[in-house]
Amino acid sequence: MTIKFGIIGLGIISTRFAKVLNTVKDVELCSVASRDIERTKKFAKQFKAQKAAATYEEVINDPDVNVVYIGLTHNFHYEFAKKCLEAHKPVLCEKPFVTTQKQAVELVNLAKKNKTFLMEAMWTRCMPAYIKAQEWVKYGRIGQVKLITANFSYRTPYDPYNRIFNKETDGGSLFDVGIYPIDFAIGIAGGYPQSVTGSAQLAPNGVDEAAAFSMKFENGELANLACGFNVRAMEEAYIYGTQGRIILENCYGPQTCTLCDENGKTIEKFKKPVPDGFEYQIRHCADLLRAGKIESDLIPWEDTVASAAIFDALNKQWGINQ
Repeated sequence: MTIKFGIIGLGIISTRFAKVLNTVKDVELCSVASRDIERTKKFAKQFKAQKAAATYEEVINDPDVNVVYIGLTHNFHYEFAKKCLEAHKPVLCEKPFVTTQKQAVELVNLAKKNKTFLMEAMWTRCMPAYIKAQEWVKYGRIGQVKLITANFSYRTPYDPYNRIFNKETDGGSLFDVGIYPIDFAIGIAGGYPQSVTGSAQLAPNGVDEAAAFSMKFENGELANLACGFNVRAMEEAYIYGTQGRIILENCYGPQTCTLCDENGKTIEKFKKPVPDGFEYQIRHCADLLRAGKIESDLIPWEDTVASAAIFDALNKQWGINQ
């Protein structure tokens, strides 16, 4: 069965998504939409979409579209994910899924009620190297996990009109890149934080430009995480256990992971390179739809809700209202 995707919002992330989609077997780009019809037509032609829709709703209500990928700015995720679910249209929503726990719970409950597929596009979870790290943890290859460290920070000039800094588009480092170390830690710990504390450096307009935060999980694991737009930092992610450690090249799209003993000596190395990790996410989404599933086993709803709860906790500490 060929899965036909629709895309709403045709910015940088959707351009990448469409480019990769065209390389994956048994999926097609059916319909696309943006706020500018000429831009939509150009995008449709470039990525061989069957239809250039005039509105987002036209894509959502198109019976030929099997699933809608939401590539809009953060502030529109909740609104259009809800519209999809209300129309019983399966939805793959770009990260962060939403910006508050309340929104996340509402959408998950709506997906359950309408028996409609819903998945956050956390492509990291679909990467073979990340899945291998999870397996090593599960089977006790490093003993009991005690500490997780991860960071996603890069340097870009402050611009209050850029979506990553713009208040109106729910900008800020926590939402844009902080979601990666947060989700990385949740997926490795296999549980949820009991406490979250952190500090942020705020940009002139009040959004978080950078942040460092810690979490303590229900089984005692600690996580030291960071994110930001003001410095390019080392990207390696570490998982420390009582009998060894696991090193991944980064926390957002790792293609390699290394299993070491307590002294750092390499025991085993896993590597599976791919031109773009979005490929695994697209395949996973399509496979779930073919199987009639409404929830991903790799990116479960509980984890998505937990990430949103962490947003709430940190933003409250930093005096940022959502």
